[in-house]
Amino acid sequence: MAGCTDAQSIVSILARSTRDLIGADGVTVVMRDGGRCRYLEEDAIGALWKGQDFALDSCISGWCITTGEPVIIPDIRQDPRIPLPLYEATFVRAMAMTPIVRDKPEGALGVYWATEHEATTLEMAALRALADSAALALANVQLLQELKRSSERKDAFLSSLANELGETLGPMRTSLHLRRQARDPALDARMTEVISEQLDRQARLIENLVDGSQLLTGQAKLHPRLLDLRGMVADVVRRRASEAELAEITLGMSVPDTAVDIWGEARRVSQALTHVLDNSIRCTPPDGRIDVHLEVRDQNAWLTVRDTGIGIARDSLPHLFEPFFKPSYEPARSVAGLGLGLSLVSSILQLHGGDVRIDSPGTSQGTEVVMRFPLGCLTQTPAMPGVQA
Repeated sequence: MAGCTDAQSIVSILARSTRDLIGADGVTVVMRDGGRCRYLEEDAIGALWKGQDFALDSCISGWCITTGEPVIIPDIRQDPRIPLPLYEATFVRAMAMTPIVRDKPEGALGVYWATEHEATTLEMAALRALADSAALALANVQLLQELKRSSERKDAFLSSLANELGETLGPMRTSLHLRRQARDPALDARMTEVISEQLDRQARLIENLVDGSQLLTGQAKLHPRLLDLRGMVADVVRRRASEAELAEITLGMSVPDTAVDIWGEARRVSQALTHVLDNSIRCTPPDGRIDVHLEVRDQNAWLTVRDTGIGIARDSLPHLFEPFFKPSYEPARSVAGLGLGLSLVSSILQLHGGDVRIDSPGTSQGTEVVMRFPLGCLTQTPAMPGVQA
C-alpha cells in the first residue's frame, strides 16, 4: 500500500490482503463521510454493501468509527447493535471490526464469516496492523495530493503574476513606440501619463507581494493604536458605495450608535475590510444585496458581511485561507488576482488577536464572512501576536 498514489488503490489492496491474511469469508473497507459511513470496497464470497452508505448511528461500522473501539461479534443474531434487516440477504453470521485511525477514527476495516466464529487475539492483532498500515498509506496519499495542489496553485500564481506584469508592460511598450514617432505635444504628454500609470501599477503590485510575503511568513509587525472600528467600517462602505451602485447591487450597513474601539493598525484593518467587501461586490450579480453588520458582544467586535452572490462550493470552504487557492469558477465580473487575498485577511485578523470565518450553503446561495476583533480601551495594554516590541 505504501506505493499507492490514490485512495481507491489502497482500499482495494487492503480488502484483498485482509481476506487472504485472516482467512475470512468477507472483508469491507468503510470510511466516514460526514455523518454517514460509506462502504468503499469489499472482497467476499457474496455481495455485501459496497457503494452504499448508512448513518453512523444505524450500523456497527458507525459504532466502531464513532467510539474508536474494535468489536468482536461471534453471532450477529445475539448482538443488539446489529441492524439485522441489513444482514438478511448476506452470508454473514459472525464478524469483527477495527477502526482505521489517523488523527481520529476515519474509517473501519471489517471481516466476516459465514458461520459462528469468535475472532482470536491473533486475528484481531493482524486486523489492527492492517488498519494501521492503511491509515499511514491514506495519510501519505493525502500529503501527496496536498503537495500536488500546492504546486498547482503556485503555478497558477506565477501565471497570474506574469499576466499582471504583462498587462503593465504592453501599454508601456506601445506608449514608448508612439512617443518616438510623435510630433504632437499633447500625444507625447498622454503617452507619458500612460507610462507613469503603469509604473505606479507595477510599484503597487511589488508592494503587495512584499506585504503579502511579510504577512504570510509571520514577519509583519503591527504598530497599534486605539481605532474606532465603527468609523473605519463606515468609511470602507462609503468608498465602495459607487462601485456597488454601478454593479446594480444594494449595499446596506448597520453599525452601533457609539464608537467601537479596538487596538490595531489602521492600514491593516482597512486592508482586510476592503478586500472582504470587494470580494462580495465582485461575486454578487446585478439586483443582488450585500449587508454589512457590526455589533459588540462577549468583549469582541463582530463584523459580518453577507451577500446574495454566487456562493462557494462546500468542498472549497476548508481551503479558502490557503495561499494561492482560487475556486475553480469565477464570476463574470472577475478581475485578475493572485490568490492571496483571503490568506492575507486571515493573517491580519490573527495579528490583531482575532479571527475570520467564511460560510456558504453552496454555489448560487450567497456567502457570509464573519470577522472578530477583540475590543480595546485606553487603559488596556494590547496583547496581540503581531505587536512590535
